[in-house]
Amino acid sequence: MNILEKLAVNYLPEGIDQRSNDVDYPEVIKTTYYSNTTQSERKVDIVLPVNYKENKKYPVFYYLHGIFVDPDYMLQEELGTIPIYGNLLHKGLAKEMIIVIPDQYAPLKGHEFPAELNQDYYDGYDNFINDLVNDLMPFIAENFRIRTGRENTAIGGFSFGGRNSLYIGYVRSDLFGYVGALSPAPGVTPGEDQWSNHKGLLSEDELVAKIPPIVTFISGGTNDPAVGTFPKQYSEILTRNRQKHVYLSIPNGEHDPFSNKVGYLNFVMSLFGNLKNIDDSESESDGSESDGSESDVNEIDVNEVDVNENDE
Repeated sequence: MNILEKLAVNYLPEGIDQRSNDVDYPEVIKTTYYSNTTQSERKVDIVLPVNYKENKKYPVFYYLHGIFVDPDYMLQEELGTIPIYGNLLHKGLAKEMIIVIPDQYAPLKGHEFPAELNQDYYDGYDNFINDLVNDLMPFIAENFRIRTGRENTAIGGFSFGGRNSLYIGYVRSDLFGYVGALSPAPGVTPGEDQWSNHKGLLSEDELVAKIPPIVTFISGGTNDPAVGTFPKQYSEILTRNRQKHVYLSIPNGEHDPFSNKVGYLNFVMSLFGNLKNIDDSESESDGSESDGSESDVNEIDVNEVDVNENDE
């Protein structure tokens, strides 16, 4: 049993997604950057850790929204992006990090299409990888104090953001060491849902990382009417391809803020070598050594995962 299996939860601990008067919460900066990929100014929201210091460097988590929305959507209180991160920091259950929430609809100039569930519109999301790598990441590196290297860089998202995170994280495993697909939508590999036929960005056999991620985390609700069983299908593909990962099933979870928050909570806790710190802390608090005993988390299917313990 690995550390993430032991610590993963398929529920929300009481109050973890609520603001508390005795907790300081991260600052949000709303800004824009110029993208050569789209030939336009693009919006990005940036969440800085509490007491962000110019003389200190921080790892970065790129957090992707779903289809038909924009970065501001992920900052709604009901999604818990700020409260969960702030509360985890306060409890010592997450590392300090910069969370970057971009607009992942990035069509080429002249290729903008109405927001509909079809490939013409999906193409704008599929092109986000180029904007991210060539424009946004250099902008973040130039304007914020960040740690570089895949061990200090994560990508994750919900729904279509989970789909793109899985794709980008595996295609550019040289850049991203942590990959989180929260209730991921179809389209990474060929498939068909109730709305459209997805050609697939990769064949099933191609869903293989050249450099194994430090953590790959996939979550999905058992009652999700939007993405159905696609999260589990991605897990099965990774298993067939011998890709180490974690799959967390959320009992009765739908395609809703609850499932988003459960996935986000677990992924944020797993980032940048933090799992080992939590495991050591829990072992010390109960006076025991970590012995790999069985987890009490229900409906969790976990394949062994390597955890980077070095956060330097």
